[in-house]
Amino acid sequence: MANPGFESVKRRIENLRRAEEGNKTYLRRHRIGEYLPGQAIYNLGDYPKRFTIEPTEYDYNLIKDMAENGVKVIQVHEEWNDAIRHLGADKFSSHDHEGMKNFVKLCHSFGIKILPYVSTGYFDIRDPDFREEFARSTYGYHAEHLNYRKCYAGSPMWRYYLISKLKNAVETYGFDGIFNDWGYDGGNLYAEEMRKQGMELSGAKSWEMPYDPLLEDMLSEIYVEIKKQGGIVKIHCDRNNKPPCKDKVYDYLWIGECVNSDDFGAGKEYEPYVVPCEHGEYSDAENPDLYYVKTIPFMQFPLLKRGRPLMGSGIYEEGVDYVEIGDFLHHKRVGEYMKEHPDGPFVYSLWSKIPDDTEEYPRWCRYMKLYSPMVKENSVAYIELKESEYISSPIPEKVCASMFVNEDEYLVLSNLGTENYELMLKDEWTDRVSGVSGRCHIVKPKNILFLKK
Repeated sequence: MANPGFESVKRRIENLRRAEEGNKTYLRRHRIGEYLPGQAIYNLGDYPKRFTIEPTEYDYNLIKDMAENGVKVIQVHEEWNDAIRHLGADKFSSHDHEGMKNFVKLCHSFGIKILPYVSTGYFDIRDPDFREEFARSTYGYHAEHLNYRKCYAGSPMWRYYLISKLKNAVETYGFDGIFNDWGYDGGNLYAEEMRKQGMELSGAKSWEMPYDPLLEDMLSEIYVEIKKQGGIVKIHCDRNNKPPCKDKVYDYLWIGECVNSDDFGAGKEYEPYVVPCEHGEYSDAENPDLYYVKTIPFMQFPLLKRGRPLMGSGIYEEGVDYVEIGDFLHHKRVGEYMKEHPDGPFVYSLWSKIPDDTEEYPRWCRYMKLYSPMVKENSVAYIELKESEYISSPIPEKVCASMFVNEDEYLVLSNLGTENYELMLKDEWTDRVSGVSGRCHIVKPKNILFLKK
Protein backbone atom coordinates (compact mmCIF):
# COMPACT_ATOMS: atom_id res chain seq x y z
CA MET A 1 0.00 0.00 0.00
CA ALA A 2 1.39 3.38 -1.01
CA ASN A 3 2.52 5.77 1.72
CA PRO A 4 0.88 9.18 0.95
CA GLY A 5 3.52 11.05 2.96
CA PHE A 6 6.38 9.42 1.07
CA GLU A 7 4.64 10.00 -2.27
CA SER A 8 4.22 13.69 -1.44
CA VAL A 9 7.95 14.06 -0.66
CA LYS A 10 8.88 12.17 -3.83
CA ARG A 11 6.58 14.35 -5.93
CA ARG A 12 8.00 17.55 -4.43
CA ILE A 13 11.59 16.51 -5.19
CA GLU A 14 10.69 15.65 -8.77
CA ASN A 15 8.78 18.90 -9.25
CA LEU A 16 11.62 21.07 -7.96
CA ARG A 17 14.23 19.20 -10.00
CA ARG A 18 12.19 19.71 -13.18
CA ALA A 19 11.53 23.37 -12.41
CA GLU A 20 15.20 24.15 -11.82
CA GLU A 21 16.21 22.45 -15.03
CA GLY A 22 13.31 23.64 -17.15
CA ASN A 23 12.97 27.29 -16.21
CA LYS A 24 15.90 28.92 -17.98
CA THR A 25 15.37 32.69 -17.61
CA TYR A 26 12.97 34.74 -15.50
CA LEU A 27 12.70 38.01 -13.59
CA ARG A 28 13.26 36.45 -10.17
CA ARG A 29 13.27 33.20 -8.27
CA HIS A 30 11.97 33.33 -4.73
CA ARG A 31 11.55 30.73 -2.01
CA ILE A 32 8.41 31.66 -0.13
CA GLY A 33 8.64 31.92 3.63
CA GLU A 34 6.68 33.72 6.36
CA TYR A 35 4.32 35.08 3.72
CA LEU A 36 0.76 36.02 4.71
CA PRO A 37 -0.96 36.98 1.44
CA GLY A 38 -4.49 37.48 2.78
CA GLN A 39 -4.46 41.08 4.00
CA ALA A 40 -7.24 43.61 4.53
CA ILE A 41 -8.07 47.09 5.76
CA TYR A 42 -10.73 47.02 8.46
CA ASN A 43 -12.55 50.29 9.05
CA LEU A 44 -13.53 50.90 12.69
CA GLY A 45 -15.45 54.17 12.51
CA ASP A 46 -15.76 57.81 11.47
CA TYR A 47 -13.05 59.68 13.38
CA PRO A 48 -13.00 62.40 14.69
CA LYS A 49 -16.60 61.63 15.66
CA ARG A 50 -16.70 59.60 18.87
CA PHE A 51 -17.52 55.93 18.42
CA THR A 52 -16.89 52.68 20.24
CA ILE A 53 -14.34 50.12 19.07
CA GLU A 54 -15.80 47.42 21.32
CA PRO A 55 -16.49 44.40 19.06
CA THR A 56 -20.09 43.89 18.02
CA GLU A 57 -21.91 40.87 16.65
CA TYR A 58 -21.31 42.38 13.20
CA ASP A 59 -17.54 42.43 13.84
CA TYR A 60 -17.54 38.89 15.21
CA ASN A 61 -19.36 37.50 12.20
CA LEU A 62 -17.29 39.45 9.66
CA ILE A 63 -13.93 38.67 11.27
CA LYS A 64 -14.91 34.99 11.47
CA ASP A 65 -15.93 34.94 7.82
CA MET A 66 -12.77 36.77 6.73
CA ALA A 67 -10.61 34.27 8.62
CA GLU A 68 -12.43 31.36 6.99
CA ASN A 69 -11.79 32.90 3.57
CA GLY A 70 -8.05 33.40 3.97
CA VAL A 71 -7.55 36.75 5.69
CA LYS A 72 -4.46 36.49 7.88
CA VAL A 73 -3.64 40.16 8.56
CA ILE A 74 -5.80 43.24 8.98
CA GLN A 75 -4.69 46.83 9.41
CA VAL A 76 -6.73 49.47 11.19
CA HIS A 77 -6.16 53.05 10.21
CA GLU A 78 -6.00 56.26 12.12
CA GLU A 79 -9.49 55.98 13.51
CA TRP A 80 -7.99 53.59 16.10
CA ASN A 81 -6.07 56.42 17.77
CA ASP A 82 -6.75 60.09 18.54
CA ALA A 83 -4.40 61.94 16.20
CA ILE A 84 -5.73 65.42 17.06
CA ARG A 85 -6.39 64.69 20.76
CA HIS A 86 -10.08 65.37 20.35
CA LEU A 87 -11.32 62.35 22.29
CA GLY A 88 -9.00 62.25 25.28
CA ALA A 89 -6.21 60.08 23.87
CA ASP A 90 -3.32 60.79 21.47
CA LYS A 91 -1.55 59.70 18.29
CA PHE A 92 -0.20 56.54 19.92
CA SER A 93 -3.13 55.48 22.08
CA SER A 94 -6.74 54.56 21.43
CA HIS A 95 -9.70 56.78 22.27
CA ASP A 96 -11.44 53.52 23.33
CA HIS A 97 -8.70 51.77 25.29
CA GLU A 98 -10.60 48.66 26.38
CA GLY A 99 -12.57 48.42 23.14
CA MET A 100 -9.33 48.39 21.13
CA LYS A 101 -7.80 45.69 23.32
CA ASN A 102 -10.93 43.57 22.96
CA PHE A 103 -10.96 44.05 19.19
CA VAL A 104 -7.37 42.79 19.06
CA LYS A 105 -8.41 39.77 21.13
CA LEU A 106 -11.27 39.10 18.71
CA CYS A 107 -8.88 39.07 15.76
CA HIS A 108 -6.48 36.78 17.60
CA SER A 109 -9.28 34.38 18.48
CA PHE A 110 -9.67 33.70 14.75
CA GLY A 111 -5.94 33.56 14.04
CA ILE A 112 -5.81 37.00 12.40
CA LYS A 113 -2.91 39.35 13.09
CA ILE A 114 -3.71 43.04 13.49
CA LEU A 115 -1.51 46.05 12.65
CA PRO A 116 -2.26 49.63 13.71
CA TYR A 117 -1.62 52.66 11.53
CA VAL A 118 1.44 54.60 12.67
CA SER A 119 3.73 57.03 10.91
CA THR A 120 7.44 57.67 11.10
CA GLY A 121 6.83 61.15 9.71
CA TYR A 122 3.33 62.55 10.12
CA PHE A 123 2.62 64.38 13.37
CA ASP A 124 0.07 67.12 14.06
CA ILE A 125 1.66 70.47 14.81
CA ARG A 126 -1.15 71.28 17.29
CA ASP A 127 -0.21 68.31 19.47
CA PRO A 128 1.26 69.53 22.79
CA ASP A 129 4.18 67.13 22.30
CA PHE A 130 5.16 68.60 18.92
CA ARG A 131 8.51 70.40 18.78
CA GLU A 132 9.98 72.28 15.85
CA GLU A 133 13.11 70.22 16.42
CA PHE A 134 11.15 67.21 15.16
CA ALA A 135 11.25 68.59 11.61
CA ARG A 136 13.76 70.11 9.19
CA SER A 137 11.20 71.67 6.83
CA THR A 138 7.61 72.86 6.63
CA TYR A 139 6.49 69.99 4.41
CA GLY A 140 3.34 68.37 5.64
CA TYR A 141 -0.15 67.10 4.94
CA HIS A 142 -3.07 69.43 5.53
CA ALA A 143 -6.62 68.23 4.94
CA GLU A 144 -9.89 67.96 6.81
CA HIS A 145 -9.07 67.67 10.54
CA LEU A 146 -5.33 66.99 10.06
CA ASN A 147 -2.52 69.55 10.16
CA TYR A 148 0.51 67.31 9.86
CA ARG A 149 4.19 68.15 9.65
CA LYS A 150 6.58 65.63 8.12
CA CYS A 151 9.14 64.94 10.81
CA TYR A 152 12.81 64.28 10.09
CA ALA A 153 14.52 60.90 10.47
CA GLY A 154 17.74 62.73 11.38
CA SER A 155 16.20 64.49 14.38
CA PRO A 156 17.40 62.80 17.61
CA MET A 157 14.47 64.30 19.48
CA TRP A 158 11.87 62.94 17.05
CA ARG A 159 13.45 59.51 16.81
CA TYR A 160 13.72 59.09 20.57
CA TYR A 161 10.12 60.22 21.07
CA LEU A 162 8.73 58.12 18.19
CA ILE A 163 10.35 54.77 18.89
CA SER A 164 9.44 54.70 22.57
CA LYS A 165 5.83 55.56 21.67
CA LEU A 166 5.64 52.84 18.98
CA LYS A 167 7.01 50.15 21.30
CA ASN A 168 4.57 51.12 24.02
CA ALA A 169 1.55 51.09 21.65
CA VAL A 170 2.35 47.60 20.36
CA GLU A 171 2.86 46.23 23.86
CA THR A 172 -0.19 47.96 25.37
CA TYR A 173 -2.77 46.67 22.90
CA GLY A 174 -1.15 43.40 21.87
CA PHE A 175 -0.75 44.44 18.25
CA ASP A 176 1.17 42.12 15.93
CA GLY A 177 3.44 44.81 14.51
CA ILE A 178 2.78 48.09 12.72
CA PHE A 179 1.59 49.58 9.46
CA ASN A 180 3.85 52.56 8.77
CA ASP A 181 2.53 55.30 6.49
CA TRP A 182 5.92 56.93 6.37
CA GLY A 183 5.25 60.69 5.76
CA TYR A 184 8.79 61.15 4.44
CA ASP A 185 10.00 64.73 3.94
CA GLY A 186 12.83 63.54 1.68
CA GLY A 187 10.29 62.78 -1.04
CA ASN A 188 9.30 66.45 -1.07
CA LEU A 189 12.93 67.57 -1.14
CA TYR A 190 13.62 65.28 -4.07
CA ALA A 191 10.53 66.45 -5.95
CA GLU A 192 11.50 70.08 -5.38
CA GLU A 193 14.98 69.44 -6.76
CA MET A 194 13.57 67.67 -9.79
CA ARG A 195 11.20 70.56 -10.49
CA LYS A 196 14.18 72.92 -10.51
CA GLN A 197 15.62 70.70 -13.23
CA GLY A 198 12.41 70.93 -15.24
CA MET A 199 10.90 67.56 -14.23
CA GLU A 200 7.34 67.37 -12.88
CA LEU A 201 6.57 64.50 -10.51
CA SER A 202 3.02 65.38 -9.44
CA GLY A 203 1.50 62.88 -11.88
CA ALA A 204 4.23 60.25 -11.60
CA LYS A 205 3.26 56.82 -10.28
CA SER A 206 6.67 56.23 -8.70
CA TRP A 207 10.14 57.68 -8.66
CA GLU A 208 13.60 56.62 -7.55
CA MET A 209 14.62 58.70 -4.52
CA PRO A 210 18.28 58.98 -3.52
CA TYR A 211 19.58 56.69 -0.81
CA ASP A 212 18.95 58.12 2.67
CA PRO A 213 21.14 56.50 5.36
CA LEU A 214 19.42 58.34 8.22
CA LEU A 215 15.96 57.24 7.11
CA GLU A 216 17.30 53.73 6.66
CA ASP A 217 18.80 53.74 10.15
CA MET A 218 15.56 54.89 11.77
CA LEU A 219 13.45 52.36 9.83
CA SER A 220 15.98 49.62 10.62
CA GLU A 221 15.91 50.45 14.32
CA ILE A 222 12.10 50.24 14.31
CA TYR A 223 12.22 47.02 12.30
CA VAL A 224 14.56 45.43 14.86
CA GLU A 225 12.37 46.50 17.78
CA ILE A 226 9.20 45.14 16.19
CA LYS A 227 10.90 41.85 15.24
CA LYS A 228 12.06 41.45 18.86
CA GLN A 229 8.37 41.30 19.75
CA GLY A 230 7.71 38.80 16.96
CA GLY A 231 5.85 41.44 14.97
CA ILE A 232 5.30 42.40 11.33
CA VAL A 233 6.39 45.65 9.70
CA LYS A 234 4.36 46.89 6.77
CA ILE A 235 5.22 50.18 5.09
CA HIS A 236 3.68 52.52 2.55
CA CYS A 237 5.96 54.99 0.77
CA ASP A 238 3.44 57.00 -1.27
CA ARG A 239 2.04 55.76 -4.57
CA ASN A 240 4.13 52.91 -6.01
CA ASN A 241 7.41 53.88 -4.34
CA LYS A 242 9.76 51.84 -2.20
CA PRO A 243 11.90 53.24 0.64
CA PRO A 244 15.31 54.54 -0.52
CA CYS A 245 17.18 52.04 1.64
CA LYS A 246 19.77 49.32 1.07
CA ASP A 247 18.91 47.22 4.11
CA LYS A 248 15.75 45.26 4.91
CA VAL A 249 13.34 47.58 6.68
CA TYR A 250 9.96 45.95 6.00
CA ASP A 251 8.17 42.62 5.66
CA TYR A 252 5.42 43.98 3.40
CA LEU A 253 5.31 46.99 1.09
CA TRP A 254 1.92 48.51 0.29
CA ILE A 255 1.77 50.15 -3.14
CA GLY A 256 -0.89 51.59 -5.41
CA GLU A 257 -2.85 53.90 -3.12
CA CYS A 258 -4.15 56.94 -5.05
CA VAL A 259 -2.60 55.62 -8.27
CA ASN A 260 -4.54 55.08 -11.47
CA SER A 261 -2.26 52.24 -12.41
CA ASP A 262 -2.28 50.84 -15.92
CA ASP A 263 1.04 49.18 -15.16
CA PHE A 264 1.41 45.44 -15.55
CA GLY A 265 3.17 44.21 -12.42
CA ALA A 266 3.84 47.58 -10.76
CA GLY A 267 6.48 47.05 -8.08
CA LYS A 268 7.56 43.69 -9.49
CA GLU A 269 11.22 44.61 -9.07
CA TYR A 270 10.80 45.39 -5.35
CA GLU A 271 11.80 42.94 -2.67
CA PRO A 272 8.95 40.69 -1.54
CA TYR A 273 6.41 40.97 -0.28
CA VAL A 274 4.37 43.58 -2.14
CA VAL A 275 0.71 44.12 -1.24
CA PRO A 276 -1.09 46.19 -3.90
CA CYS A 277 -4.14 48.29 -3.06
CA GLU A 278 -6.62 48.97 -5.83
CA HIS A 279 -7.98 52.49 -5.61
CA GLY A 280 -11.67 51.98 -6.32
CA GLU A 281 -12.10 55.37 -7.98
CA TYR A 282 -9.71 54.26 -10.72
CA SER A 283 -10.75 50.63 -11.12
CA ASP A 284 -12.11 49.24 -14.37
CA ALA A 285 -15.87 48.88 -13.81
CA GLU A 286 -16.24 46.82 -16.99
CA ASN A 287 -13.62 44.30 -15.87
CA PRO A 288 -13.40 44.20 -12.05
CA ASP A 289 -11.10 41.15 -12.31
CA LEU A 290 -8.43 43.20 -14.06
CA TYR A 291 -6.49 44.14 -10.94
CA TYR A 292 -5.95 40.45 -10.17
CA VAL A 293 -4.80 39.94 -13.76
CA LYS A 294 -2.19 42.67 -13.24
CA THR A 295 -0.87 41.48 -9.90
CA ILE A 296 -1.12 37.74 -9.20
CA PRO A 297 1.60 36.50 -11.62
CA PHE A 298 4.04 38.84 -9.85
CA MET A 299 3.40 37.21 -6.45
CA GLN A 300 1.20 40.09 -5.32
CA PHE A 301 -2.31 39.77 -3.91
CA PRO A 302 -4.62 42.80 -3.57
CA LEU A 303 -5.58 44.31 -0.24
CA LEU A 304 -9.22 43.74 0.73
CA LYS A 305 -11.26 46.79 1.81
CA ARG A 306 -13.74 45.84 4.52
CA GLY A 307 -14.89 46.49 8.08
CA ARG A 308 -17.61 48.74 9.45
CA PRO A 309 -19.23 51.00 6.84
CA LEU A 310 -18.01 54.56 6.62
CA MET A 311 -20.88 56.96 7.25
CA GLY A 312 -19.13 60.26 6.47
CA SER A 313 -20.32 61.58 9.82
CA GLY A 314 -16.95 62.85 11.02
CA ILE A 315 -16.48 65.60 8.46
CA TYR A 316 -18.02 68.45 10.48
CA GLU A 317 -17.65 67.30 14.06
CA GLU A 318 -18.41 69.94 16.67
CA GLY A 319 -15.35 71.18 18.52
CA VAL A 320 -12.88 70.14 15.82
CA ASP A 321 -10.61 72.74 14.24
CA TYR A 322 -10.80 71.77 10.59
CA VAL A 323 -7.73 72.83 8.66
CA GLU A 324 -9.28 72.79 5.20
CA ILE A 325 -11.36 70.59 2.98
CA GLY A 326 -9.46 71.36 -0.21
CA ASP A 327 -9.72 68.73 -2.92
CA PHE A 328 -9.90 65.86 -0.47
CA LEU A 329 -13.67 65.47 -0.38
CA HIS A 330 -14.05 61.73 0.11
CA HIS A 331 -15.59 61.85 3.59
CA LYS A 332 -17.94 64.63 2.55
CA ARG A 333 -19.03 62.70 -0.52
CA VAL A 334 -19.51 59.56 1.59
CA GLY A 335 -21.72 61.53 3.98
CA GLU A 336 -23.86 62.87 1.15
CA TYR A 337 -24.16 59.40 -0.35
CA MET A 338 -25.17 57.79 2.97
CA LYS A 339 -27.97 60.32 3.49
CA GLU A 340 -29.46 59.10 0.23
CA HIS A 341 -28.60 55.41 0.78
CA PRO A 342 -28.82 54.67 4.53
CA ASP A 343 -29.21 50.94 3.86
CA GLY A 344 -26.28 50.71 1.44
CA PRO A 345 -24.51 49.54 -0.61
CA PHE A 346 -21.75 50.83 1.65
CA VAL A 347 -18.29 52.39 1.51
CA TYR A 348 -15.47 50.88 3.57
CA SER A 349 -12.31 52.92 3.07
CA LEU A 350 -10.60 56.04 1.74
CA TRP A 351 -9.59 53.98 -1.30
CA SER A 352 -13.11 52.90 -2.18
CA LYS A 353 -15.58 53.78 -4.85
CA ILE A 354 -18.73 55.40 -3.56
CA PRO A 355 -20.18 52.88 -3.00
CA ASP A 356 -17.82 49.89 -2.97
CA ASP A 357 -18.47 47.12 -5.44
CA THR A 358 -20.73 44.64 -3.62
CA GLU A 359 -18.88 41.80 -5.35
CA GLU A 360 -15.40 42.89 -4.20
CA TYR A 361 -15.32 40.60 -1.18
CA PRO A 362 -16.68 37.47 -2.95
CA ARG A 363 -14.28 38.11 -5.84
CA TRP A 364 -11.33 38.51 -3.44
CA CYS A 365 -12.28 35.21 -1.78
CA ARG A 366 -12.45 33.34 -5.09
CA TYR A 367 -9.00 34.51 -6.14
CA MET A 368 -7.54 33.86 -2.68
CA LYS A 369 -8.72 30.26 -2.92
CA LEU A 370 -6.79 29.91 -6.18
CA TYR A 371 -3.73 31.80 -4.94
CA SER A 372 -3.20 30.23 -1.50
CA PRO A 373 -1.98 26.73 -2.53
CA MET A 374 0.52 28.25 -4.97
CA VAL A 375 2.27 30.31 -2.29
CA LYS A 376 2.18 28.06 0.74
CA GLU A 377 5.24 27.92 2.99
CA ASN A 378 8.48 26.79 1.32
CA SER A 379 7.09 26.93 -2.22
CA VAL A 380 9.46 28.16 -4.92
CA ALA A 381 8.27 30.86 -7.32
CA TYR A 382 9.69 31.62 -10.76
CA ILE A 383 8.32 35.07 -11.55
CA GLU A 384 7.85 36.31 -15.13
CA LEU A 385 9.29 33.46 -17.13
CA LYS A 386 11.12 34.46 -20.29
CA GLU A 387 12.35 31.05 -21.43
CA SER A 388 11.00 27.77 -20.11
CA GLU A 389 11.01 24.19 -21.38
CA TYR A 390 7.47 23.84 -20.04
CA ILE A 391 6.16 26.40 -22.57
CA SER A 392 6.57 25.75 -26.30
CA SER A 393 4.96 28.96 -27.63
CA PRO A 394 6.81 32.32 -27.53
CA ILE A 395 5.77 34.52 -24.57
CA PRO A 396 4.73 37.99 -25.83
CA GLU A 397 5.71 41.17 -24.01
CA LYS A 398 2.18 41.76 -22.71
CA VAL A 399 1.85 38.22 -21.36
CA CYS A 400 3.28 37.21 -17.99
CA ALA A 401 3.78 33.55 -17.12
CA SER A 402 4.93 32.50 -13.65
CA MET A 403 5.43 29.10 -12.02
CA PHE A 404 4.89 28.12 -8.39
CA VAL A 405 6.26 24.78 -7.24
CA ASN A 406 5.73 22.69 -4.11
CA GLU A 407 4.16 19.23 -3.88
CA ASP A 408 2.25 20.37 -6.96
CA GLU A 409 3.17 22.44 -10.01
CA TYR A 410 1.25 25.59 -10.87
CA LEU A 411 1.39 27.94 -13.83
CA VAL A 412 -0.42 31.26 -13.88
CA LEU A 413 -0.58 33.48 -16.98
CA SER A 414 -1.99 36.97 -17.50
CA ASN A 415 -2.63 38.59 -20.86
CA LEU A 416 -2.60 42.38 -21.02
CA GLY A 417 -2.38 42.37 -24.80
CA THR A 418 -5.20 43.03 -27.25
CA GLU A 419 -5.28 39.57 -28.87
CA ASN A 420 -5.79 36.03 -27.64
CA TYR A 421 -2.62 34.26 -26.55
CA GLU A 422 -2.41 30.62 -27.63
CA LEU A 423 -0.38 28.86 -24.98
CA MET A 424 1.33 25.67 -26.12
CA LEU A 425 2.74 23.41 -23.40
CA LYS A 426 5.13 20.49 -23.46
CA ASP A 427 2.73 18.39 -21.33
CA GLU A 428 -0.92 18.40 -20.38
CA TRP A 429 -2.01 20.91 -17.73
CA THR A 430 -5.48 21.42 -16.22
CA ASP A 431 -7.33 24.74 -16.07
CA ARG A 432 -8.14 25.04 -12.36
CA VAL A 433 -11.29 27.09 -13.04
CA SER A 434 -12.88 25.26 -15.99
CA GLY A 435 -11.39 21.82 -15.31
CA VAL A 436 -10.33 21.47 -18.97
CA SER A 437 -7.03 19.63 -19.54
CA GLY A 438 -4.71 19.83 -22.51
CA ARG A 439 -1.45 21.02 -23.99
CA CYS A 440 -3.10 24.05 -25.60
CA HIS A 441 -4.93 26.79 -23.67
CA ILE A 442 -6.21 30.21 -24.79
CA VAL A 443 -5.63 33.27 -22.59
CA LYS A 444 -8.01 36.01 -23.65
CA PRO A 445 -7.05 39.73 -23.46
CA LYS A 446 -7.21 41.14 -19.93
CA ASN A 447 -7.72 37.67 -18.49
CA ILE A 448 -5.79 35.32 -16.22
CA LEU A 449 -5.35 31.55 -16.49
CA PHE A 450 -4.65 29.24 -13.54
CA LEU A 451 -3.13 25.85 -14.46
CA LYS A 452 -2.08 22.81 -12.46
CA LYS A 453 0.05 19.89 -13.70
